[in-house]
Amino acid sequence: MGPAGMPQMQDNMKKMQDLMLKIHASKNPAERQQLLQQHAKTMQDQMGMMRGMGGQGGMMGGGMRMGGGMQGGTSPPANAQQTMQAHMDMMQMMMDQMQQHLEAQQDATPVK
Repeated sequence: MGPAGMPQMQDNMKKMQDLMLKIHASKNPAERQQLLQQHAKTMQDQMGMMRGMGGQGGMMGGGMRMGGGMQGGTSPPANAQQTMQAHMDMMQMMMDQMQQHLEAQQDATPVK
């Protein structure tokens, strides 16, 4: 998956954010658990897409390979830098989502 996959990944990020809002708003433990499962599934799908992009040179590896063949420079071209920045931003958002997911999961676990 190349840059064409970015809209799908952005849709998944939006879906995860929406699910997290619903998780925090839910007072029903069963509904909350179901939302957490949906969030986890969406997060796994997102991670799979990101791994797919990395394997095809769409992520950082592609920029690094491109840098080696350029004349006299080691930094990738501007469009590769933008792609890498977009992926880094996406990774940061994923880390934030994982942290929120873990916190929501802990909140949903009944204390005995």
